[in-house]
Amino acid sequence: MPFLGSASDLAPPATVLLNKEKQELTFLKEKLEWQKMKIEELEEERDFLCGQLSALTVQTPSEKAKTMTRAFQKHAIDRNTVVSTSAVGELAIAAPGVYEEVLAKKPCGETVLAFVKRCKAAIQGDEDVKEKMESMKAGGTLLPIRRSKPV
Repeated sequence: MPFLGSASDLAPPATVLLNKEKQELTFLKEKLEWQKMKIEELEEERDFLCGQLSALTVQTPSEKAKTMTRAFQKHAIDRNTVVSTSAVGELAIAAPGVYEEVLAKKPCGETVLAFVKRCKAAIQGDEDVKEKMESMKAGGTLLPIRRSKPV
């Protein structure tokens, strides 16, 4: 009596299924590698921007530079980047507790720009923080970074 469903009968469908699974696995591995590279790029960008911001928030314009514009040029830092992200450093220095609250609510994958906007909103929503920042800028504790046009 012949054996029904021999190995040769099952081999083609199993091979097709196996090949499909291998292709999907390869695709998912490539996707994972791309995502890892993207995460590394974003982390490098974040670290670069944070480094630029912290260097300027802690430093005052040097005696030789005389102005912040010259200080930015001397250190090869884009003024617009500093201005647009300064709210993060200012909030962290002027109101560390508020900054920690904003940071604690940071969603996974949030962009630097979105985080800056949330920091600005926290500053605008708290008169005490705004007043403290203004007095710190007047006293030289914070750099007097201002936008040329109000937002």
